[in-house]
Amino acid sequence: LRPGPLRSGIGGGPRSVPRDCLVLGPLTRSPAWLRWSGVRFRVNNAKTSHRARSRSRLLPLAGVAGALFFSCMAAPPSTVLAFEGGRVLAATSVEAESVEALLKRLRPELLAMLPDADFEDLEVWIQERPSLYRYATDATADAEGLWSPSHRRIMLSRHADHLERTLAHELTHAVLGESWAMLPGSLEEGLADHVSASLCEDGAARLSAGRLSSACLATGGLEIDLDVFRRAPDGSPEPEERGWSARVKLRGDTDNTDPLDVFRLAAGLSSTRIDSGSKRGFYGLAYLVVTRIVERGGYGALHTLCVDAEAEGLERVPVTRVLEAAGLSADPADWRAAAARAMTRDDVVELLRMYPDFLVDGLVDYVEELGTDQLADAIDLVDVRVGVRGGVVRVGLDDLPFVRTAVVDALTQR
Repeated sequence: LRPGPLRSGIGGGPRSVPRDCLVLGPLTRSPAWLRWSGVRFRVNNAKTSHRARSRSRLLPLAGVAGALFFSCMAAPPSTVLAFEGGRVLAATSVEAESVEALLKRLRPELLAMLPDADFEDLEVWIQERPSLYRYATDATADAEGLWSPSHRRIMLSRHADHLERTLAHELTHAVLGESWAMLPGSLEEGLADHVSASLCEDGAARLSAGRLSSACLATGGLEIDLDVFRRAPDGSPEPEERGWSARVKLRGDTDNTDPLDVFRLAAGLSSTRIDSGSKRGFYGLAYLVVTRIVERGGYGALHTLCVDAEAEGLERVPVTRVLEAAGLSADPADWRAAAARAMTRDDVVELLRMYPDFLVDGLVDYVEELGTDQLADAIDLVDVRVGVRGGVVRVGLDDLPFVRTAVVDALTQR
């Protein structure tokens, strides 16, 4: 009666946030809004400590135990809608139909994308909080999605940050054939993240920014370089005047992670006991590995590693082969640098969208120092260049309209 370990889906946004913020430059406020956020899943399995003295006692006790077990299971949602390969259970027909429409789109794209994938005998439950059990524990309170292989069931929170992307992530777990079980450690989570980002482009930057920043934080910290300029007047031959520069270093509780542990620990399984910060770090490292392999040879290259290892009778794909395919070494600095280089313009923008305070505070202080009469208009005199240290892209204020709005609002209230 005991279910196997659950596959947990954690939010894709860049919420793997550090314990402290070190700033070199004029920014002195350590943002109180920086918090680690994550989820750990746990399955409690009761064990009996005695034997029934007779078969006549054993059978009733087994019946009682079975009744108690099933009484603890979450009740199914009331509305059921069949789809090709399974059914959706939701609170209302509108909710069920919306998820069925997502499945109808995702199913053919997912099967075409991945080798050794099958889509059948599947249930998707939409719940307030995803859980197998009637009474969800604190450990599952922040879960956005769960996959139970023993029940062939996906459980989704109707309040997920990005429902379609969360569904695509859990669907990836659900459709993978046996050959994919050769992936070591947490790599299946990296695969599910990468596939979901590929299928849901409008949520890809948020997920990518979160995972890559988590990889940086796990392997030494995330450093953001910031330069503030005073714009030259329109039509003026004068160059921009640099106001000041700063380097903000964000550190996490797990910034000394051995990246090779991503091949040893299955961070996505409920049976793996790790704290939420470490879990997000491993998700980020796994995403980085899969991204680099797929960039070089597509999903087929990753699957070939599995097929070859299976044909050789190995238990898992050897770590050395994965590192070679991803172009990585065992050095944490190598992983941190690779994660920084992988960040695109959209990733950096999304990272700053989630954590804008240090930039907004610095710009407000700088504009006030300009001494102009109309503070709210003075933002037009300022520009910035922001990027992750070691990265290949930097963004300006024109790329960050939400920062501009926040600065104007703050200046208007002065």
